[in-house]
Amino acid sequence: MNKKFKLIVILPLFVLTFVSCVTVSNIGTDNWRDYFKPGSTKEEIAKDFNLYRGKWWNFYVRGRWYAEGGYYDEAIQDFKKSVSIRSRDQRSARSYGLHFWEYFGHRELGIVYYNQKKYGDAKKELEISLSTADSARAKFYLNKCNEEILKTTQADQEPPQIRISSHADGEIVNTQVVKLNGTAVDDCYVNCVYVQGRKLFTELAKRDLAFSENVSLRAGENAIDMEAVDLLGKNTKRSLKITLDVHPPILCLDEIQIRQKDGKQIATIKGIIVDDYALKDFFINDTEMHIESYKEEKFDKDIALSDNGKVSFKVRDIAGNETKGEYQIDKKASLWPKDTLNGYKLVYNVRNPILVAASKMDGTAVKMLLASQDAGVSQPSSSAGLPQSDEGKNVEGKNQSVPQNAGTDSAPPIVRTDVKSAIVYDTNLFISGDAHDDNGVAKLFVNQNPLEIRAGKHVFFNHLLTLNEGENIVSIKAVDTQGNETQIKPVKITKKTFELLESDARYTVALLPLRTFAEQGIPSETIYSSLLKAFDEEPKRFNFVERDRAKLEEILHEQKINNTELTSPDTAVKIGKIRAAEGMLFGSVEEDAKGINITLRLVDTETTQVLANADVYDEDKSVKNLEWLTHGLSLKMKQQFPMIQGNVIYVSGNGFHVNAGAASGVGIGMKLLLFREIKEGDFVLKEPLDAIARVVQVQPDTCFAKIISSKGAEKVEKKDFVVTK
Repeated sequence: MNKKFKLIVILPLFVLTFVSCVTVSNIGTDNWRDYFKPGSTKEEIAKDFNLYRGKWWNFYVRGRWYAEGGYYDEAIQDFKKSVSIRSRDQRSARSYGLHFWEYFGHRELGIVYYNQKKYGDAKKELEISLSTADSARAKFYLNKCNEEILKTTQADQEPPQIRISSHADGEIVNTQVVKLNGTAVDDCYVNCVYVQGRKLFTELAKRDLAFSENVSLRAGENAIDMEAVDLLGKNTKRSLKITLDVHPPILCLDEIQIRQKDGKQIATIKGIIVDDYALKDFFINDTEMHIESYKEEKFDKDIALSDNGKVSFKVRDIAGNETKGEYQIDKKASLWPKDTLNGYKLVYNVRNPILVAASKMDGTAVKMLLASQDAGVSQPSSSAGLPQSDEGKNVEGKNQSVPQNAGTDSAPPIVRTDVKSAIVYDTNLFISGDAHDDNGVAKLFVNQNPLEIRAGKHVFFNHLLTLNEGENIVSIKAVDTQGNETQIKPVKITKKTFELLESDARYTVALLPLRTFAEQGIPSETIYSSLLKAFDEEPKRFNFVERDRAKLEEILHEQKINNTELTSPDTAVKIGKIRAAEGMLFGSVEEDAKGINITLRLVDTETTQVLANADVYDEDKSVKNLEWLTHGLSLKMKQQFPMIQGNVIYVSGNGFHVNAGAASGVGIGMKLLLFREIKEGDFVLKEPLDAIARVVQVQPDTCFAKIISSKGAEKVEKKDFVVTK
């Protein structure tokens, strides 16, 4: 008898332990509408509803039915009883067994008070609710309470103000997209902010409402229009002017003369630097030169030459664009690069010797002198290839004979550039180089597009070239003042999308059909398609492996899953594994005569962990506002499951530590991709490691992840690049 008793006691414990191991994360899946459906009158609700043993969920459910029927006094009594038993609002409140509820006793009590126009009591309950559990419905009604209180007290006297912290008015930048950060401030509550006519997603009105928005710029001056509106409709508009400058400064060398002084060789360098907007700083051999003018500066500087005769230049404008280069001074022929003279065969009559080495004449003067002495000058044969500078840059001149007539210049410019064939991941390619001609470089072209330059004997140039996906051909051409031209051999640049940004590298998901409660007229298909559209907006976070709602419904039918099971994470995991998705988005739509509430969750199909949980609520059910709500819901999910990057700071066994943690948005269960930076010439490439890790521990500024999949031979190393999948 005693043994039987022990068996009866132990067996249920064993069964419960087993079940808890296979179930998903505890989240509220029981809906109050499913618990009991009484009649519609107050008497029917009181008569039909069985309080059982008077648990908190019994009073909470009956209170919801009373509130929906408009029986507010009865609802208040039940909600008060419910919160006296369970005081904290929770998204996951356990009732009995493995049943979990979304429990918002204080919130619903506050909403009932609002409907009774007891705004002070309503505000108190709604703030208590938000202090323990975030919900869009509580924020919506707290805004309405504050609005009614302001109407009564007339405390709101001033319109809001807009303060921008990221940029100054009139600022000049060199990025085509700027992140605008600011705060709207009001004496009471800022309700919403618009940027370029687009309403930013906000929920809870605040005295200081911070906002952030990426704004695309076009070349030249841009006006960014902003508007802030408070709860009573008072508004303020502000325009911020930001100029996009993508053109680097122009640097031209006009003359270089060499002399001896105190046993040193001194180069007198003359030239000009020009910018469309404003010059910031100028360096020669890493020594800063004083700039007096704003847009155009002529310079005449004496520089002590090093033994190798190299002089470096760097000029930067106020936007951060930079032009830099290095010049090899030929101490024998002033501005004429030694590579060029080495490329010519000098032939002269030995009966009339000429001393060229000690002269200060440039290349043209040398040719004129040789011509006057019946000397012949010819280009090297084409089989000799292009001459190379000491730096290994491409140097090219157009093959043509040099005329004997000293008055005619048919020598083409010399062009040097650092562009070489490569595979890159960046959208833009930064090209730098220089062009030289003794009579002046007049024009420069990149892919037949003219660059903005000043004519000069030696012109340094930089250019930001936008690349297309795949193969790009880059050509550079220089034309001198006489029309002679040089075009370097075209270079092939292959643009590849960094694997992090490719859709198939992102976390794979599917969106289950949403469960609907008390549908009043908005088809669930409309909300479903609107959500998919919202998730496709930049920044994209997920790779949807299934977008066909009909196919998912067919699978649900085959698996005999009904509408009431659509909010179960068990259902989401089951369907996710069928569709080979790493995660599943699932949720519900609760709609009544007053408003609409959309809830969405993300569950990992491998670990069964709920990774994100968010909702939105509004009374406006128009198509335009539904698009705004689904946009906001997708943003909230992306914020809870963000794209984060960092670096490996320490390797430990089968795992590693990363310099990004909870403060950056890293959460337990997130997957990580690894990359290794490899430098090839002037390009830094990120090569993917064939390994995937999962975060298992999170600290405020760091996290620890374990390798869960590895096919390659590479071992994770310190400084490897890490990105959330």
